[in-house]
Amino acid sequence: MKIKTTLLLFFSALVFFACQKESSENDYTINLELESFDYFEKEIPFGNLSYGLKANHDEIAALGRLLFYDSRMSQNNSVACASCHKQELGFADKGAFSTGVKNFQTSRNSMSLVNNGYQKFHFWEGHRGDISETILNPISNHIEMGMKSPAELVEKLLATTEYNKLFKEVYATDMTDSLLANALSTFVTSIISYNSKFDIGKDSEYVNFSLDEKAGKDLFFGKAQCGSCHKGNHLVASWRDQANIGLDLVYEDEGAGSGMFKIPSLRNVAITGPYMHDGRFETLAEVVNHYVNGVKDHPKLDWKLQEPIVLNDKEQEQLVEFLHTFTDYTLISDRKFSNPF
Repeated sequence: MKIKTTLLLFFSALVFFACQKESSENDYTINLELESFDYFEKEIPFGNLSYGLKANHDEIAALGRLLFYDSRMSQNNSVACASCHKQELGFADKGAFSTGVKNFQTSRNSMSLVNNGYQKFHFWEGHRGDISETILNPISNHIEMGMKSPAELVEKLLATTEYNKLFKEVYATDMTDSLLANALSTFVTSIISYNSKFDIGKDSEYVNFSLDEKAGKDLFFGKAQCGSCHKGNHLVASWRDQANIGLDLVYEDEGAGSGMFKIPSLRNVAITGPYMHDGRFETLAEVVNHYVNGVKDHPKLDWKLQEPIVLNDKEQEQLVEFLHTFTDYTLISDRKFSNPF
């Protein structure tokens, strides 16, 4: 009798979880509402973006926000863009690799999306072009979001959600894959970091910095040479796409070729780890130590790293202290970039 009762409970549990899974994978009852936020009219010290914006760009960004956080954008309704790009982590992910549909693991670390609209190069290979040209790539990636094509996703959303109504309200026409890309791109483009301690200190000669942070700043733009590649307001190379930084002599993942990967922005870098395309470094201290002690003499090593960077232990610590000043706490808590569901 006890065995029968146990088996009954076991099979009941199986049925329950199966029903739960089916329900979650076919639950299209989430309300779709556009919240009104000021995405682009605010004054940004870097200048406003001109990328493909229409007169109602704040409304388009609000629509893109819904799409960004909606797991129904994936083949089995389990993965959203935000699954791998989390606001509290500077729109990066916490693991070396991210989990896509059917629990597949990505082959590379998820890059931060912050200030992406100002960048000319995207993804670890450094694809050149407008962000709208590449933003749908993860949707049709069989590991990440698993749809066969953006067109298939549009067909799915038209059949199972209220998105078409919203697209008609915002764009005055039916939903298409190009408009889907525009809405997502507009939202991602609006994720702009400009309120870090580093930004605030610019106008006051960094009186808000500690002595170690000031020393780290001098090292960053001086003998550590970080500022020669991570340049300008966005702390990213704008004049080229990739570099080999001597991670390995032989690369399993060749990146864009010969171990060359995009030079990423350092905005919010203290919260976007682990670091590098394969997330091999857990901490910023490990990253700095690589440049001081770990650079491999690869044939395609970037010329700026061919001369050793000499920093003592204290200087390495000061450089890490400075890198923490790039964290924008306003951005990572701003409601207009948060999950609307």
